[in-house]
Amino acid sequence: MKLSRRHAFTLFEVILVLIILVVMAAIAFPTLDSMIYSRRLLQSTERLQNELHEARVEAMRTGQVQVFRATINGNSYSIGPWLSGNEDSDASAGATVMNAGGIVKTDRIAGGTVGLSSAQLGGDPKQLAGDVQFLGIETLVDARNAMELQKTGEAPPIGGVGTAVSGGISSPLLIYPDGSSTTAQIVLADSRGRRLALQLRGVTGKSASIRLPAVGASSIPQVAPGPAVQGGY
Repeated sequence: MKLSRRHAFTLFEVILVLIILVVMAAIAFPTLDSMIYSRRLLQSTERLQNELHEARVEAMRTGQVQVFRATINGNSYSIGPWLSGNEDSDASAGATVMNAGGIVKTDRIAGGTVGLSSAQLGGDPKQLAGDVQFLGIETLVDARNAMELQKTGEAPPIGGVGTAVSGGISSPLLIYPDGSSTTAQIVLADSRGRRLALQLRGVTGKSASIRLPAVGASSIPQVAPGPAVQGGY
């Protein structure tokens, strides 16, 4: 019976295979890394879009305006009830109002009437994921927006377009009980210069995301914590 001869790998062959694997990994890693960062930007945009939709539903449910604010060149933002100090105590159940006792939330009680809970409201600001940040936010302030801002003593932006400098808090983006909102564009970017814009159409309050051309990574500031963005109250 003839025995088959077993061939072993030479040192040269082992080294050659290792070199090939290293080269393949070097080629694949940037692509995989880019996909991860791109996915993070997309997920942050989708999450924000969903939260703005939820705020629209909340405004319609409670009959109370909701507000969005964010830190420019930072990743913190807030979405919550807009308190102008003129809330009515008989607001719909679930609305948040400001009265002599502070900030309270309305609640439905026996008999079908609306009462006030004594619980104080608050919460930490939300944050975008990883290196994703708010690169810019523009809000088109119309007469309705300007009236709401004046109720809180906040001056409407000059020219009717609300913007903010790096590290500053954006102008309030308001979402109304009739389903409409402030017309706005929210631009999100990652550290590699990829950008996505979330556009809100004021008449319908609905949003759509669009991809913008990438910019040089050097023009994107590092994500800064910035000032804390508190809720709408």
